[in-house]
Amino acid sequence: MSEWRRRCARLIRKFDRIALVGIGGSVGLNAIVPGWQIMTDGSVYGFKLPASWLTGYWPFGDFTVAGFLLLVVVGGGCLATAVANVISRRVGAVASLVMGIVLVGWIAGELVFMNQTMILTWIILGSGVALIALSAPYAWPVITGNSGRRRHLAS
Repeated sequence: MSEWRRRCARLIRKFDRIALVGIGGSVGLNAIVPGWQIMTDGSVYGFKLPASWLTGYWPFGDFTVAGFLLLVVVGGGCLATAVANVISRRVGAVASLVMGIVLVGWIAGELVFMNQTMILTWIILGSGVALIALSAPYAWPVITGNSGRRRHLAS
């Protein structure tokens, strides 16, 4: 690989890490306050979420559990992902991949358990897909133990 291509690859990796920190941090920070509000009084920024938005598949009577999960899993998980990306490339890439899958799963659950969506539903889904797309090329070799070097088979 030429020196120019190596430099471009390093630059792209830096941009990807910056994007992973930005996405994880912004989703995490934007999930903490609504998670707390939903958990404590069932509202988001003053808008009381009606229980009629819950489908029959939701096993609880109100939004308390959803608020707790939003606060801890989405908010805390995304902030931890952002911090992991600042500290370590390898750990950050794997954490981002996992968090992207969690966000996509969160939205899938929201679509099953609620009969109404908000714009943030689709923003969080897009953020999860972006985390997966940006981190997968770096996380997959770490997860599989394949450093990208070809191994020669002994004949």
